[in-house]
Amino acid sequence: MWGIIKELRLLFRMVIRDLRSKYVGSLGGIFWTVLNPLLLLLVFTFVFSIVFRAKFGSETGIGISALYILTGLIPWLGFQEGVARSSGYLIDNRNLISRVKFPVEVLPLVPVLSGFLGQLIGFLVIIFWAGFKGKLFISGLCFLPLWMIFQVSFTLGLSYFFSVLGVWVRDLIQLLPVLLLVWMYGTPIFYPENLVPESFQFMISLNPFAQLVIGYRELILEGRPPELGNCLMVSGWVLVSLGIGSAVFYDLRKSLSDRV
Repeated sequence: MWGIIKELRLLFRMVIRDLRSKYVGSLGGIFWTVLNPLLLLLVFTFVFSIVFRAKFGSETGIGISALYILTGLIPWLGFQEGVARSSGYLIDNRNLISRVKFPVEVLPLVPVLSGFLGQLIGFLVIIFWAGFKGKLFISGLCFLPLWMIFQVSFTLGLSYFFSVLGVWVRDLIQLLPVLLLVWMYGTPIFYPENLVPESFQFMISLNPFAQLVIGYRELILEGRPPELGNCLMVSGWVLVSLGIGSAVFYDLRKSLSDRV
């Protein structure tokens, strides 16, 4: 029990240090966690709401479209940061891996939780804006922690997998951001899922993060609890991600000190 508490304290200190290191020397500090998605939101809202005139839900208007985009964009940014940084995180912390008693399994958690904390700040913006627009439903917010647990668990499984794989395949550090960019545009973040042609709808069904985005919009903006089928599908992806990621990580961790 004491060992678990010590690891949690270590994890907490490492996440706080990671957050501080990202904003050292910047005038905006941690506020860039909010400013970055808002700046991206302005660009993508113009492109997808004004140029392409994407319609989200039954209501129209730039404000509503921006709200739907932001509800998908903020979780993606948290997920993307955790996965993208994981591929090089063990290499960047090779000095810790060489220590005999250091719990290496803590390391992949750091970029995941660091990205998720930034996401929480972004969610405060969403909740405030949704309340201002009259699109906030308290009933949906009750299920929000469950959906966040799904997302963090899914991200953690990928982080375990890519962090240890990145030690063996160094090109993954450059390749993973490109793959995530493709994944992002294949996820209905900047467009509603009903715009996807019928012949490609199966790609939305097989995209775990598409299901997470759809769930976030239903919970926050439509006040609908997640459907049982969607919950089962997402929880299935979580189990697959955690199962494969942790199995690969614990299998290869014995040779980490020799490879980094």
